[in-house]
Amino acid sequence: MKKACCLLLALALLCAALPAFAAETAELGKPFHDFTVTTIDGEEFTLSEALKTHEAVYVNLFATWCPPCKMEFPFMQQVYQEYSDRVAVIVISIETNDTPDKLRAYREENGLTLPMAPAGSDWMAMYTEAYSIPVSMMIDRFGNLALREAGAVTDADSFRRMFDAFLGEGYTATRTYQGIPAPVLSIEFPSDEALSEALNAEESEIAFTSDPTRHDYPFVPVEQAGAVPSNLDVSQSIASCQTVVTAKKGSALTFDLRYDLAIGLNYLNVELDGAVVKQFMGSSDGRTWTISLPKGEHEVRFVYDQWQPQETGAPVLSGVRLLSGYEAREALKALPVYPTFDTTDMIVSGGINGYFEYMGQPALAGCVVNEDTVDIELTVTDDFDPESVMFLDTMNPDHTLLLSSMLTEDGTGYRYRMMLSAESGHYAAAVMEALQPRITLQMLVMHGEIGVEQVIADYAQRGYALTWVPNETPEAENEATYTVHVVDQNGDPVPGAYINFCTDDSCTPTQADENGVIIFTGTPVSYHLQILKLPDGYSFDPAFEAYTEPHTSEMTVTVNQD
Repeated sequence: MKKACCLLLALALLCAALPAFAAETAELGKPFHDFTVTTIDGEEFTLSEALKTHEAVYVNLFATWCPPCKMEFPFMQQVYQEYSDRVAVIVISIETNDTPDKLRAYREENGLTLPMAPAGSDWMAMYTEAYSIPVSMMIDRFGNLALREAGAVTDADSFRRMFDAFLGEGYTATRTYQGIPAPVLSIEFPSDEALSEALNAEESEIAFTSDPTRHDYPFVPVEQAGAVPSNLDVSQSIASCQTVVTAKKGSALTFDLRYDLAIGLNYLNVELDGAVVKQFMGSSDGRTWTISLPKGEHEVRFVYDQWQPQETGAPVLSGVRLLSGYEAREALKALPVYPTFDTTDMIVSGGINGYFEYMGQPALAGCVVNEDTVDIELTVTDDFDPESVMFLDTMNPDHTLLLSSMLTEDGTGYRYRMMLSAESGHYAAAVMEALQPRITLQMLVMHGEIGVEQVIADYAQRGYALTWVPNETPEAENEATYTVHVVDQNGDPVPGAYINFCTDDSCTPTQADENGVIIFTGTPVSYHLQILKLPDGYSFDPAFEAYTEPHTSEMTVTVNQD
């Protein structure tokens, strides 16, 4: 088990607060923000400058009060002395109370020569989402964040593997690691021919290989068609296989898969040219998936990342084939389509939103409700795949859900029903998290003022003095904006259409603009839509009936062009 320290609440929760307080965050495989810090030796360390003279940069985040951080320094110091000419190292304290004098005393006390610097503010913890420390990160020669490891690294060999993964002439493109690369394996790898035969669909001749560095466990053929990862009994390990395909314009790669994977712990990624294009978690008795391939040559990798050993439910990959033309289009059209929104958020209807302050700064979003049962509406932008966005209710911590399983009955949004009770302590946390791209949203849902008081009391026992700051008006009194696209059966806009937005008390007719778009602003409720009038040449089904979501939302109304 990795050892790590929880950060002060002001650091640990600020990124998980209201979206208004969210900041840009570092992503694996993407450029790391070019930063400058002043070391305790009075020298400036700038990321871009360090990469001019070194093949990679290692960044460590710590605090002087953190015991696990102290555990890894002797091994870090040893490997730093071995690699300092090839890997630039900077150790940054994200504790605002760690002054340069305090850091100098700490370094001397621990017999270290590592370059150290104070972050000077919360920016580094915010940017890297360092919810616990220590954190290790590698920025490769291309300036991209290529590795992230949370927890103490307590042996020199692990540091060496971390550094070696990014050195040498063979490193020609960014390769990402969610953790320390595994040691070179001594297990028997299947032949490329046997692996290809197991993975290919009938009459398909795609050539597969295992990881040539032997850092990743291989996929191995099974008696039935397909191949499975060989690391099922190994915690914190990775198995992979890859192929290089040459695609024509309009090509796609299709494969079959069945799996039963612990949500948030074990997952299968599909990478296209080093970027994750699909992530599988949860379970499926069997499904077919397709990824679009631009024209040209591409590397496709299947990467099984396992944190917790699996006795059953191993992912079985099979039936890989390259499609083009009509077949590719039809396979892509068969993929599930999920609703997306303009923002990624969690919305509690009928409550009073606000946030808790810590040391004068917003630290944690919250909502006060007066019912034992509350519905939470969840929205995500099209940057996220609902099949890999996780949701956790701390009232039911053993039951993590995927957003895709929380679709509303009409399929236009996502909803979760939370139950509150006195036995629960009058409040619970709702957490929405995704790994690719990385995001964590957290909100405390509190039962009346007693829930607010309970949160303040619980955190006071941990040494954190919180203050509740409610918004001026309840959510229900705010306005919401509803966007309706009026189109014909071919998807073309229908300008000039009139639609009624109706409540139990009144109706408001609204006309579509020249793009067939209606934007209506009103009290956030579920409006009944009625088609009043269409331009000449258009008609609609008299049985037409539709309702908006009870908050800002977007939908499409389809009519017939005669």
